[in-house]
Amino acid sequence: MAKWVAVIGKVVLLFASLCIQSSCTWAQSKSAVTEDGPDQELKEFRLDDLEARLPTMEPVLEREYFAGVLANRAGHIPESIRLLKSVLPSIRTSRPDRAAVALQALADDYIKSFQYGDAAQVYDDLLAHFSSQLGPDELKGAKDDVGLARILREAPAQTVTWDGAVRLKTERNPLNSMNVDLTVNGVQGPWLLDTGANLSVVSKSFAERLGLKFLPGVTQTQAGLTGIENPLRVALLPTLRMGGATLHNVVVLVLDDANLNINLGKPAYQINGIIGYPVFQALRTITFLRDGEFEAGDEARAAGTGARMYMNQLTPIVECKVEGRDLPFSFDSGASSTDLLVRYYQQFHSASKGWKRSKTMSAGAGGVVKRKIYIQPQVKLGIGDKTLTLEKVPIYTSGTGTDTNEQLYGNLGQDVVADFESFTLDFSTMTLSLGKLLAPDKANPKQ
Repeated sequence: MAKWVAVIGKVVLLFASLCIQSSCTWAQSKSAVTEDGPDQELKEFRLDDLEARLPTMEPVLEREYFAGVLANRAGHIPESIRLLKSVLPSIRTSRPDRAAVALQALADDYIKSFQYGDAAQVYDDLLAHFSSQLGPDELKGAKDDVGLARILREAPAQTVTWDGAVRLKTERNPLNSMNVDLTVNGVQGPWLLDTGANLSVVSKSFAERLGLKFLPGVTQTQAGLTGIENPLRVALLPTLRMGGATLHNVVVLVLDDANLNINLGKPAYQINGIIGYPVFQALRTITFLRDGEFEAGDEARAAGTGARMYMNQLTPIVECKVEGRDLPFSFDSGASSTDLLVRYYQQFHSASKGWKRSKTMSAGAGGVVKRKIYIQPQVKLGIGDKTLTLEKVPIYTSGTGTDTNEQLYGNLGQDVVADFESFTLDFSTMTLSLGKLLAPDKANPKQ
């Protein structure tokens, strides 16, 4: 669920995914899946291919199943709920593999629409009747998921009211990620803006300063890189004001201070508050400007032509062009740099003659894991109408703790947007856009 990495002289912030919904949602029965079939396209996040196949798909039941899961990935929540509820009775016995996928997507729909009680019921159904369809990491993630949903069963839905624009000053913290100064419950302090955080987070001591009351129950979550389970409590933030937007009943995870204390040498950096995806989703369109501003709402400025964006539960997934192919990457504005994952290694290792062997030590909530990696001197990425070159990018050759990471080619960090005036995530059009390229004297120096 949490991630922070010191790698090759670069600091990569924890929370590539604060993953209560930590799992991949595509368990399948191998005997029923062909390599190039729609189930495989869904599993490998080749959603453009699956969408193109959809109109010609027969029978209707199969088409509606895939349409429902696609609607979930594309953020069309009411449509996804309608379609998945209609097909589930028929596929429960005929295709239990697909029933497991549908239940995971449906539970995610309910979480995103703050129908926590319904989400708990769906997770209970998944675990009671389809746990055999889940891999070990998926099963562990589903148990974490249902724990959170049960705690939130009676919680009120998050809402937002508007009385003006959202324009806030940001500043870089020692992790090279962006903080915004907010006053919450009368307590002023920096909150990290992290699109990779599935939910908002506060440290235990900060929760006490804010006067938050824990909801009954304790759950746990898995650290993204270390794979170590960590206990956590849950609270509701009654009011969170961000400029002209006021959010109510924001769910926050409460972690021990030590799990949010980042070792940068002396002194260490203590994270106290993190703004996560459900807040950004409510703000609809969010723009980060290089000159130190954060804008949100329908009036947030548009950037260039955007790359297509999907959601893997509560994590944004962006299609990037690599070697002429559109490949899925997670995007985490809280990470200072980009990591390439095992799927990238498997796809491109034949070109690895120029890669350099190295090692990294990944410190996450609860422990430290040492890994062997490669460093690719240069990686070219196409994002929408922009092309950029990343330098000295680490490549992991083994899994990093969650099934989700096995489906993606990498996690995009701040180095992707460093040379542009702005970047915009639009959750209504589901795109990630980069603004104008900075003049060379204003761009970040290459590492």
